Amino acid sequence: MSMEICECFPYINETAENVQSISEEKIRKLLENLREAECLILVAEGRSKAALHIGIGQLKKEVKLVEDIDFPGRNLLDAVPALKKQYKKIALVINSSSGKTTTPKETAKDLADYINKKDRNKQFSIDVVTSKPYSSIGRIGKKYGSMLKLSGPKSKAKTMDWVLKKGIMNDVYELGSMVLFQKIKEALNEGRDHLWVIEEINKEMEVMGRMIDQYVDSAVYQSAVEKMSSRGHATIGGLGPGKNVAEMTIIRLQHVKRAMGDQVYLSGELAPRPRHGDSLLLVSWSGENKPLFAWQKEYEASGADTFSIVGNHSTLSEATDSIIIESPVTLFYLRAAFLLSPLPLLLVAKLKKNGFGLPPEIMDWYHSSTE
Repeated sequence: MSMEICECFPYINETAENVQSISEEKIRKLLENLREAECLILVAEGRSKAALHIGIGQLKKEVKLVEDIDFPGRNLLDAVPALKKQYKKIALVINSSSGKTTTPKETAKDLADYINKKDRNKQFSIDVVTSKPYSSIGRIGKKYGSMLKLSGPKSKAKTMDWVLKKGIMNDVYELGSMVLFQKIKEALNEGRDHLWVIEEINKEMEVMGRMIDQYVDSAVYQSAVEKMSSRGHATIGGLGPGKNVAEMTIIRLQHVKRAMGDQVYLSGELAPRPRHGDSLLLVSWSGENKPLFAWQKEYEASGADTFSIVGNHSTLSEATDSIIIESPVTLFYLRAAFLLSPLPLLLVAKLKKNGFGLPPEIMDWYHSSTE
């Protein structure tokens, strides 16, 4: 069943169709395994990682990352003895479009070997979301926990015209996995079943389709496109889940800006000092985070343009050109990530209008990444 929920960007409709096509039984199994687990260990790379973290964020259950400073080991196998003592059931949750990225693949393989040889009490499961069910990661999930297939884009966008329909890189999969994990998280928090997850995914996609249609033509959004399509670096930032949204946007946006000879940075200590002509975009539900104020003031004083996406009328919304998404904090960062996904596409359209074309070879290279 086709879902026409967004007039401006066909890739949002394809995302909706893909999440709607997920097997009910696969959602039920994934939800069941994560409900039984006392602790979830999240593993992913690149955009899949940001999507997983945004979706699972604010889960009322123990969540660990191997890279966290308090993780009880140098890697997952090193942490197994401590995890077994602390929790009766542990789920390794992997989000990987290709099913073959290095860290998820090696982590899944190591844990599968351990389960085979030593996990007599079946304390561990490996639960995978991927677009490639026959990949090494997909096969491991199917054997040792659950494997949910979520389709990616039907074809790759190799020209500027196709980009506007298909999105940049793997938008369709990453956005779809994010809303899937968001609703799985809500179901776990609220004691809902898999049918509720399916219904809520469809409702949320409709909301986000209308939201994108509403805001992309707004003066603020178009001003951000105008500023970022001119020469100058762009910096995007936030704290906590806002940082995940920023990272997800940066990965997409930098492929367009680099073709122009510019860069996109994550705000903070690694970003260069702002210059006149640069732009800053901040993401914050409250709009009252002091570090964000400091970044905004620094950029404004340097002659840069400052924008924000916030959840409230706030100090930050008053100080910047701002879009206010009136949304509970539990949904804000998901919706902010969706709303920012067309930004690089509109830059491509703006560049084309100004006579600047991205060569097909570069477009093909941009889409050669599978995560």
